[in-house]
Amino acid sequence: MQHYSQAIKSKKASLRMLKYLLFLLMTLQVSTSYAISPLACSEVSDPSQNIEDLDLMDLMEIPVFLSASQQAECTKTAASVVSTISGEELLNMGARDLMDALELVPGMNFGVNLSNTVGLGIRGIDSDNGKLSVSIDGIIITEQRFGTTVYGSHFPVEQIDRIEIIRGPGSILHGNFAELGVINIITKKGKQLDGVTASGSYGHFSRGEARKNAVLTAGKEWGDFDVSFYGKYNYAHRSDRIYTDAHGDSFDMADNNQLESLLGSFKMSYKKLNFQVLLDEYNVNSRDSFADKITPPERYSRNSFSTYATKLFYQYDFNEHFKLDTGFDFSRQTPWERSRQYINGEDDVLKEKVSVDHYKFDLKATYSHDEGHYLVIGNSYQFENYQHDVSNYTGELPLFGNYTLYTEAVYKTPWVNILGGLRFDVYSEYDTNWSPRIALTKQLGKFHYKALYSQAFHAPTGGNYQLNEEYNQNNTIGNYVEQIVPEKTHTYELEIGYDFMSNLSVSANMFYTRINNYFFYTFDENFDDYYTNLDGIATWGAETGLNYQHRQLGRFKFNYSFYRTAYDPLGTNQAHDPDGNIIHPNINLGFPAHKFSINHHLQITDSFSFNHTLIFSSERYAYSGADLIHHKPTAIYNTYFRYQDAMLEGLEVGLGIYDLFNAQFQYAQYYNGSHPALPGNTREFNLKLTYSF
Repeated sequence: MQHYSQAIKSKKASLRMLKYLLFLLMTLQVSTSYAISPLACSEVSDPSQNIEDLDLMDLMEIPVFLSASQQAECTKTAASVVSTISGEELLNMGARDLMDALELVPGMNFGVNLSNTVGLGIRGIDSDNGKLSVSIDGIIITEQRFGTTVYGSHFPVEQIDRIEIIRGPGSILHGNFAELGVINIITKKGKQLDGVTASGSYGHFSRGEARKNAVLTAGKEWGDFDVSFYGKYNYAHRSDRIYTDAHGDSFDMADNNQLESLLGSFKMSYKKLNFQVLLDEYNVNSRDSFADKITPPERYSRNSFSTYATKLFYQYDFNEHFKLDTGFDFSRQTPWERSRQYINGEDDVLKEKVSVDHYKFDLKATYSHDEGHYLVIGNSYQFENYQHDVSNYTGELPLFGNYTLYTEAVYKTPWVNILGGLRFDVYSEYDTNWSPRIALTKQLGKFHYKALYSQAFHAPTGGNYQLNEEYNQNNTIGNYVEQIVPEKTHTYELEIGYDFMSNLSVSANMFYTRINNYFFYTFDENFDDYYTNLDGIATWGAETGLNYQHRQLGRFKFNYSFYRTAYDPLGTNQAHDPDGNIIHPNINLGFPAHKFSINHHLQITDSFSFNHTLIFSSERYAYSGADLIHHKPTAIYNTYFRYQDAMLEGLEVGLGIYDLFNAQFQYAQYYNGSHPALPGNTREFNLKLTYSF
């Protein structure tokens, strides 16, 4: 593999740094005289509070709003395996976009899908085809056509208040796309912004431009009226390395394979009435194409993803115990709009354009007791209308509708909080479904525990339906494929945690997830693609986290995760030798079995800080054409210096060096689509300027 020796040198240097940090962390445990007492979760339960004003240790106690009741709950007692990342953490580490944040979450790994697009895996299973729900302030960004979310210089972080991440099903509240997890991005309100902030950054790889962007955020509160706005334009490149296809042809990615994004949002609230408009446009240029061969040098492909959405929400409080929530969501998305672009100025050719109009109506009633018990009963109706402007499909797709009735209740005792939930779905094109959820949780002094069981039901989208119909109409070898049937997921989780000191906490969880009727994307010998159902796939594993903070030596955050393949009877998601034998029965294609990250933040002065991160991924297997490639372990080391109120009040300067040791990570494909690994970035220097007034 290219640059293999450099990657090994980078790994050794990074591991030496890790050993130093771990030794330092162990020696700090005796320094209790400098310990910091964190706030109780109930003391920071106001979601509009500006968490930038909290001490870093208090960020561990930020409440999350993940249950159907939408009541504030500490992560230690929330009925899910939860990670939270605050906006202040993102700014301190110099996160360039959402990918940098998610790299720190245990069990989450990135890999290439196709055509310069990068997707996310959770606990060893890819989250494409509607297995992960990603939303911004409750507006679903995951595209409704196939259920994918595309990463890389896409989602800005400057306006984020916090990110709430569920590893495990969240279907009762978040619906069809929350089969394996939920990423809920919550942006700042006008009260928190209280003014205008403008920022811009520029990054450069070893051999070419990395990114350049401009951001504007503004917000204000006037009594009961709150308004906020943010917008970001970003122009970036995936890498500056050489991409080589399975046939030996190559091209230089420096100043090629561009990523262009424009994301903006306007939020307005008056008392309990909330209104939001969101725009997201993301363009991905590609010469690596969707399979094993690059495009000719005179042209490239562009995939465009757009979302135009609005959300209206109103809450009426009958009294302090009973409230009624109602909401309406609308979005128009045009994902995977594919066009052929020519270098010589020849007119572009639109190859595919399919739009999806999504409508959703919600009504929910919540009763809460003074002692923390609650009962929620809600229902919703949603439908998707597909419009084919350009495609190879002949005919009209049906209207995909879904009526949902759900309930969730919690009863709290001194020893256990008991949660039970049930979701009932009626689909216009598929069967009805019941999905239960049971959770036992409690925090007992310094100790907390969770025992969780959840089911999730994932129905195919109109895009899944269309692709199979299109295949039957157009394939040249006379094949016929059936429409796929819904997936059913069962997840078991157990978590325990302990606060050894006021500034040292540890948690660990184990999981088992099985998906029946697993959606599998594949193609025939002519590379005509379609979907089929596999019998199932399952993984099990463990995830751990450690948080430590010292007044003088800063904050340490360590995460480790591993998974094992528990069920894959055909070995479809595993690596095979030329004779068809499974090489490594314990891991799936594209994703490492082991991952750990350590982040250290040091506040040197009131205005100057230093932050560095080490991310280690174990070996991976993936295909390049018919050849199996073994990807060696990789360690990425990032650093960031942040200087606030630099020279004048309100001016902030940030300098980051990413992949300092030039390990040059590669995004391996997480299914056997014959696409070679996509080169990631080389060492990047990034300068960021921010001014608030």
